[in-house]
Amino acid sequence: MPAKKGGLWRYYHQGGKQNSSHYKAYCLGCLNVHRPASAGTAAEPMDIDSDSGDQNIGLGSEWFTAALDVVKPVLGVKEAMIAHLIGAGRCPNASKEARAEARKVAGKAAAAEEEATDGGDESDAGAPAKKRKRIQAVEKSFKQSQLKVFKGIDIPFTDAQSKIIKTQFLRATISANLPFRWVVNPEVIKLFLMFRSAATAVIPDSKVLAGRLLNEESKRVGDNIDNALKGRYVMISTDGWKPNDKKSLTGVDACVDGKSHLIDVIQSSGKPKDGESMCNAFFAMIDKAEAEHGCIVAGLCCDNDGGSHKGRDLMVERRPWLFGPPCCGHQGQLMLVDYFKVNESGAQTAEDTTDVLGWIVGHERVRDIFDQAQVKKNGGTARSYLIANITRWTTHSIAFHRLIRLKAPIREAAITKRAEIIAAQVGAEKNKKTIKKMTETASRFCDLLDNPLFWKDLVTVAEDIEPICYITNINQSDSTRADQVLLGFAGVYLHFKRHSNPVISAGMMTRIEKRWAALDQPMFVFCLILNPYERVERFGPRAGTDAFTLSMALVELYRRVKSRPPSGVLSEEEKIQLQSNKKHHEGQVSKAFLQYLSSTGPFAPWEKTRNHFETVNGNDPILVWQQYLPNPDLHELADFAILLLGLSINQGGNERDFSDFKIKKTRLRNRLGTKKIGADIRASHKAEGLFEQREKRKNHTEERVRDLLAVPRYADALESGDEDMGGGSDGGKPKQVLVKSKAGWQKVFLKWVLDAREAEGKSDCEEEDAAEPTRVSENWLPLPLSKLFGEDAPRPVDHRTRRRGTFDRETLLMELLAAEHSSEEPDDGELSGSGDNYGE
Repeated sequence: MPAKKGGLWRYYHQGGKQNSSHYKAYCLGCLNVHRPASAGTAAEPMDIDSDSGDQNIGLGSEWFTAALDVVKPVLGVKEAMIAHLIGAGRCPNASKEARAEARKVAGKAAAAEEEATDGGDESDAGAPAKKRKRIQAVEKSFKQSQLKVFKGIDIPFTDAQSKIIKTQFLRATISANLPFRWVVNPEVIKLFLMFRSAATAVIPDSKVLAGRLLNEESKRVGDNIDNALKGRYVMISTDGWKPNDKKSLTGVDACVDGKSHLIDVIQSSGKPKDGESMCNAFFAMIDKAEAEHGCIVAGLCCDNDGGSHKGRDLMVERRPWLFGPPCCGHQGQLMLVDYFKVNESGAQTAEDTTDVLGWIVGHERVRDIFDQAQVKKNGGTARSYLIANITRWTTHSIAFHRLIRLKAPIREAAITKRAEIIAAQVGAEKNKKTIKKMTETASRFCDLLDNPLFWKDLVTVAEDIEPICYITNINQSDSTRADQVLLGFAGVYLHFKRHSNPVISAGMMTRIEKRWAALDQPMFVFCLILNPYERVERFGPRAGTDAFTLSMALVELYRRVKSRPPSGVLSEEEKIQLQSNKKHHEGQVSKAFLQYLSSTGPFAPWEKTRNHFETVNGNDPILVWQQYLPNPDLHELADFAILLLGLSINQGGNERDFSDFKIKKTRLRNRLGTKKIGADIRASHKAEGLFEQREKRKNHTEERVRDLLAVPRYADALESGDEDMGGGSDGGKPKQVLVKSKAGWQKVFLKWVLDAREAEGKSDCEEEDAAEPTRVSENWLPLPLSKLFGEDAPRPVDHRTRRRGTFDRETLLMELLAAEHSSEEPDDGELSGSGDNYGE
């Protein structure tokens, strides 16, 4: 039995079933278009027998059967049938009666729902009339007796003022992440009427706000981005993200002058992720950026997973003038995974530490006992117990160091207040099995806190992961340059080279060397050399940094970057002239570089004025090279140095975009189109002093930084970074995911391992094989870190003295007893004998 037809079916033909519940509905107006003249004229509206379902339009006619194949049906439900007749793409063939019936069926409820719709595709049609009705209703209810203040003055706005105010409504809506319909809220209208009676004349309707005004402001911001990127060298970064609807989005950012700009958002669901496909996708991103923004893309940075890794390799192979580094912001996380693979006991210590911190924080009565011990020990102050956050790698180091600072009161409480702690853990529990389990848990943690080996291992782990977390935090800034990344690698490498544990030292040096070998070394090394505040002073004697070798390698890198083919087809004479110009420029670069290394010629005054220049202008190397651009003999070298020093090799901008996307794209609304405007608003607030600068975190003292890193340039990198460093965004705080248990730590660490394997794009059996580095010069690069920085590295005399724990009496007696039965001659200053007289 077909479904009983309502009033709308008088204007539709019921076809076969489209699914198990609904029929196909063919618009009679659309079918009537295909009626031949010989078939006569159809009635208006076409008659229908609701009982039999036969329509008087010639169901058996050949023209009608053919028309059913041509006309596209709609789903036979009220909403779809109404939308076809009076929706946005209303049917041009429908009769007036059909549209009137559709409006009648839709009713007032549908009209109210359409009024409240918050979407970016709303038009301005019909908005003023609806807006005027609502304003009239609000003004009618706006009685002076209900107010505590006088009604605003009644002064009309000029057209220019009205345009500015409406634009400001849009910017306020985006900045506060409000729904577009807030402007027609009665309480909001009342609020503005309190300030000025004529305010309702300039409050835009929600449809105008989400339509014309949004488009105009988006175009203005887009033009500003074009002006910032036009003619500039930029590094493209890209990353993927999945919102709640599980449809993959790919964001594309262009970084210039230490600032990342979102230039594209791509729907990437269902697209292949193999190397060839990723290479083609990268080419499309680069070509689109250069065509739309007029910039010069110097390279592309992305994750190091299998498809992306292969795609970048193919990209550099086919367009050798491009750089294709992986995201260096992720290298710290990968090193952290490497460390816990090399130091298995350290991984266990990290699990235990996370477990005990979660236990203390999660039990209020237990925590109160430890707080009282702190108050007694520290003179009335009880510090909080920090828990690591998996979205911020530095918090692991901070949490471990805080626990070490609280060692004395916590350990004392675990020893002297053991019974009270167990009682607090058990509480009022009556179940014997539960009591036994809770008692065992509390006893285990008390034993752990009393164990001196636990604290010794915790100090080792905290000191080892601190430089790794530090470099990770640094490398996430848009202003971090390739030379600072290299210094970070060198600093961590030298830290583990000086490590007291030879197994950890050898394992970490091997793994760090492997990661360095996989990078495009010439880009990083010459970025460091072309930094006038660094040059070659950081390299050891084994690096082989003589002037002629460096000059040859630099010219080869310059030749590679300048191999970009010219646009258009050149004649033979133009080709010859182009090659001649290239050779001339290479000669200029080589000569200027030799003068730069020797501080002669135009570079001679630099050594004298360097300190004064740095004091006045800071240590930005790009600013130094910009002073040499007007010199025709130095222009090519200065331009090349600015290119290298301006590259940001991380996805920090993409990560902040995605943090903002989580706010803009929710189940209630989709605001991805407002992202560029929101970023422009935040930038203007910062420039006008309206943005509250977050105080920079001081997790590491300057003295500690010098002790940890033998290549000290990291504090400068942090101070020049932006406020979003560490994965946050101006649009909102990232979700705080805390690690409070051993199981939680194991889960997080497993995720790190999986991410590291995915980033490497290799299996465990291939992991130990060193990646083939990009070779530019057979005579010099690539070089391992051990040769670049390995020798003559400053080694503090008191380095790692804190590592050596105090020998207690029992330990010394055991060592002396073992020495007594050993035939080995004692070293100078070593005690001999059984130790019976030790301590006398």
